[in-house]
Amino acid sequence: MLPTDEKRRRIEAKGRIREFVFGIQDGLISTVGLLAGMQAAGANRFIILMAGVTSILSGAFSMSAGAYLSSKAEKEIFDNELKKEAEFVEQEPYLAQEGLLEFLHREGLSREAGYRIVKLLHQQKSVFVATFQEKVLGLGGADINNPLKAALVMALSFVIGGAIPLAPFLLLPLDVALLVAAALTGAVLFGVGMFKGRLAGQSMGRSGLEFLAIALAATGIGYGIGKAVEYFVGGPLPVG
Repeated sequence: MLPTDEKRRRIEAKGRIREFVFGIQDGLISTVGLLAGMQAAGANRFIILMAGVTSILSGAFSMSAGAYLSSKAEKEIFDNELKKEAEFVEQEPYLAQEGLLEFLHREGLSREAGYRIVKLLHQQKSVFVATFQEKVLGLGGADINNPLKAALVMALSFVIGGAIPLAPFLLLPLDVALLVAAALTGAVLFGVGMFKGRLAGQSMGRSGLEFLAIALAATGIGYGIGKAVEYFVGGPLPVG
């Protein structure tokens, strides 16, 4: 078996899958949708590439800033709750002991056995506080909300996700490039979905298909919007 600290680090590292999945799927879907829309509207290669690069960079900064601020806010609220509950245990020790005793009783222990455990834990205040926070309040101790790590993972995964569908537009004919971009996007999203399914103990195929369906829907919507723009403006987008 793995040592406890190593297990904890692995769990915390897996917590970054949230930012990774969010960043790469948003980079893939938003970029391929934009490219499909612009290609459908008749934009030339230069405009498509510039729009794609601009979208990727601005999206990466926006997403990383959002990830940092949201993760920082979540962590600050979490830490504040831990602090308040530590003060509660200090100021109202008997109420805290009763709360932990009730939890243990609901979990199946007899009140006598629960009382012995609570009494033993209370002899070491730090252990009692940590147990009360985790068991009674559901406030675990794992630090899975590091704001800087969340921002970096989000930015990097968004850039990678956006660069994949943009790459075919560098050299291939636009019609072919869109098909290749859509195929690459679908393949990567299917792989990411399978990876997520494996970590979550779910069906890898089903998870991959879920991600793939979202990619196809986003591409179709983007292409449809582009066609609608072309129809309403009366022709393809101007070259320059």
